[in-house]
Amino acid sequence: MKPKQVFIFLLLFISQSVAAQQLSKEATYEISSKANRGYMYEPVIDEANNKLSLTFVTKSTSKKAKFETYNFDLDFNFKSKEDSEVPMEKVKGYRVDKGDEWEQEAVTVEKSLLGTLVLRRKVYKYKWNWFWGGYDRKVVSGEKVKPKTDDGGKLQYITHAEQPNGDIMIIATDKGKGMGNVLTMTTEFHILRYDHELNKLSDEEFKFDFPQILVAANTDEDDEDEENTEQKGMIMVFAPMGGKGFKSMADPDAKNYSFVRISSEGKLKEKIPFKSKTGIFNGDMLVETNDGIYIIGATGDEDSQKDYFNEKFSAPFGMRDEEIEKFKAKGFQIVKISNGKAVYVTLNTLDDFDKKSQSPPSQKKKPEYTGRKFKVSTVKAMPNGDLMIAGQKYTKAKGGGGGGNKFLGTITGIGGGGAAAGGPQYEDIIMMHFSNDGSLRAAYGVRREENDKEAKSSPNNQLLWVAPDGKVYWTIMEMKGWRTEKELGESKYKFLLYPNVAIVDVLNAKIGDFVQFGQGKTDYYVNNKYPMMPLKGNSEIFFFGENKNGKTLWFSKMPLK
Repeated sequence: MKPKQVFIFLLLFISQSVAAQQLSKEATYEISSKANRGYMYEPVIDEANNKLSLTFVTKSTSKKAKFETYNFDLDFNFKSKEDSEVPMEKVKGYRVDKGDEWEQEAVTVEKSLLGTLVLRRKVYKYKWNWFWGGYDRKVVSGEKVKPKTDDGGKLQYITHAEQPNGDIMIIATDKGKGMGNVLTMTTEFHILRYDHELNKLSDEEFKFDFPQILVAANTDEDDEDEENTEQKGMIMVFAPMGGKGFKSMADPDAKNYSFVRISSEGKLKEKIPFKSKTGIFNGDMLVETNDGIYIIGATGDEDSQKDYFNEKFSAPFGMRDEEIEKFKAKGFQIVKISNGKAVYVTLNTLDDFDKKSQSPPSQKKKPEYTGRKFKVSTVKAMPNGDLMIAGQKYTKAKGGGGGGNKFLGTITGIGGGGAAAGGPQYEDIIMMHFSNDGSLRAAYGVRREENDKEAKSSPNNQLLWVAPDGKVYWTIMEMKGWRTEKELGESKYKFLLYPNVAIVDVLNAKIGDFVQFGQGKTDYYVNNKYPMMPLKGNSEIFFFGENKNGKTLWFSKMPLK
């Protein structure tokens, strides 16, 4: 099994306009063998005192940690080295009240073969890990419980969201005591909340006039950050059900979709209808911004107005991977929800993508979005209201499994892994550029620099840095392989990544050529945890990395002017 590619990127706020991507300064420094065998704790930039400090953990116990700190000025000139010993209560992220290892009781959801709701107790076991500077989490399962309605009936599971405090919020329908009433099970939905001891906290209903199927849900259920104690709500998209078996009950218009928002307390906040351009809209990407919520996804044929979503995607939500793998999209739709209504619904056809595709000037081939398998890496709203969606085409390996096989429901700005043997094979990169009304302005197709077996096994991390003049630095982390090494005696994977940067002129919808940094006579790769940081009032970007064996540090900065 190959490693999963996961990195923690710092948020960057760019405040200067961009003219060209180039390095203004580059330097290297060789650290001690002791620091190289240890962990990078954290880099600290002190702008006021023109100081950059890089701290490595060289030894640790349950009570204290030993540090080795290298100090540089912001032109990367070495100034001093310091050794220190710090009690664990002063280590960033360490929970003194919890210690190296601690547990938290919680509850999760399972379902029977027929979809009946089943709750299961579980215990989160946390253990401190120096490499991440936080706690690794392990889950241990406990007993099962089948919740029932007040009259003793069973509940049909739809989706759920787990809360940081161990509670759970569930969307379910009343299944009754037998096989269930189809109309009730598809029109009357319960918002259930249980605490970690399986006590019911609340039960609220919301209803539809016609049978519905869940298209998408943003539940943040995979959030493993134990420091985040914010209780989360849910946002969902529903589509009318129709076709065989629903003719007398179905909504006569297959395009009558609905957006639903639930508060963290399990209360219905919004239930907003919107008219999709097509009956089949796989709007499984939900993006929240300060200006509203975007529902984004692939569509069926606009001419087939009578096709219902459930006729193409019949599997329950969360189990549609195989159906999505086979789906050949005919278009790409964006819906914007704001101030209690659908602001716009815009459909972009494959013909639109063909006409508006472009590539960097020096690139001979022009990759295009064809409606086939596409995994999104990052989504960003521009200051002028435009929307950028950067992602990657992929194919399913012969005899391979899933992973990265649909639009991501939760967009964090960072692409995930999926590098298992027999998994997807990742190919060309495409960034879709939409205007502030959801219409396609351009589709930038990019051939990666690295396209060998290792590079294809995992999606590329991508990051968009916005400058106030309307230009964007699009950074693709190219993977030149990976290696294993030991730090403080623990084996870990190190991905050999280097930044490949192009400028996109958002106002004129044009892309420039990419420039690779860190590559040359001696290859350098960005640090997997701290690859980049802002410098000098965000007028420059600091790339931080090392050579392949980690002994020599690499510093460089890219001016944004």
